[in-house]
Amino acid sequence: MKLMFEEQLLSQPANPDSSLVQHYVRTSATCSLIGNVTTRMALLDTGTQQFPVSITEGNEPDDNCYVVSPQTAYSGYAREELKRLGRPWLTWPLKLLTRGVDCMLRTAKVDKLVQVNNWLLATNLYPTEWSLAELPAITSLLHRTFPDHGFGFRSLNDFSNRELRQCLETLGYLSIPSRQVYLFDGRAGAQAPFLKHHNTRLDATLLRRSPYKVVPGTALIEADFQRIEHLYNLLYLNKYCTLNPHYSAKWIQRGQHEGWLEVRALVSPEGRIDGALGWFTNSAEISTPIVGYDTALPQQVGLYRQLTRLCLQEAVERRKVLNFSSGAAKFKRLRGGQPQIEYSLIHVAHLSWGRRLVWTVLSRLLHGIGVPMIKKLKL
Repeated sequence: MKLMFEEQLLSQPANPDSSLVQHYVRTSATCSLIGNVTTRMALLDTGTQQFPVSITEGNEPDDNCYVVSPQTAYSGYAREELKRLGRPWLTWPLKLLTRGVDCMLRTAKVDKLVQVNNWLLATNLYPTEWSLAELPAITSLLHRTFPDHGFGFRSLNDFSNRELRQCLETLGYLSIPSRQVYLFDGRAGAQAPFLKHHNTRLDATLLRRSPYKVVPGTALIEADFQRIEHLYNLLYLNKYCTLNPHYSAKWIQRGQHEGWLEVRALVSPEGRIDGALGWFTNSAEISTPIVGYDTALPQQVGLYRQLTRLCLQEAVERRKVLNFSSGAAKFKRLRGGQPQIEYSLIHVAHLSWGRRLVWTVLSRLLHGIGVPMIKKLKL
């Protein structure tokens, strides 16, 4: 079992036969392709699996993206979400709470953190063929290598990762709830339950009658990827939150070229890309880190509905589980999305008493207040 830092990987000649993980870590290390992510990258090779690893020191920019920064995830992003809550009776007390949490997290240096299997995506997928018997050795290696960092794993939910979460808790990792995601189980193929929902069937009809042509990423040129970046920004940064990852056209294009991202575009009869998505997959699951469409077009065009239907069809055809991330909760529930609380599992037992205390308080606050509120409000 070994950990290879980005300097070591870059000192070796590029090899076209390298694994997807090696390609990804090299890509992340050679140039800044995600505008608001500041981190070092490494590769963890267990002998049977390879994982990208992010390493932050806690002195990165204040707006460092939540995919590497718990400070942003549990404070900055929470403040942005409160602006959209639309419930004044909740907003003011929660604002005060998030300010207190922000100060507490900063004092505890929560961003001094190492995260395993961090693809710098909103949702990281875990290999089903991974032997969890390797976890004690991974924990020991990280403890030795990073004695002053917290370390752990993001994007765990009890539908997909219950055994992994339980093993990590047994090893002393602390459970930190993060958000509610929506899963669509396509393992039954054409018999998948979500296909029977009224809204899902309406979306299928819309896509079938649509004038748009579905074009694979292999047929796109550089200018098309620039258009896809623009569409992603319109949705995720302009409409939702500027703290979301700022994926560049180069990042999307390299993902398509190197094989860790599969792009699809909705092309109008005039040849214009009006919607696009990018899938990240493993042997059991699909996630969609890239979704974007022209938000200026009339809602009746139903671009988001068409993109959603493409995702559901892909899950059914591949007989996999679609992790459709968080957001648009009502929309996803109406199409059969099943809610699951997502967690990070963080090891802090080796840190100072004060830093451990803050992580423990955060865990209890989110389990005691955050999770019940997320479920009650169906976020």
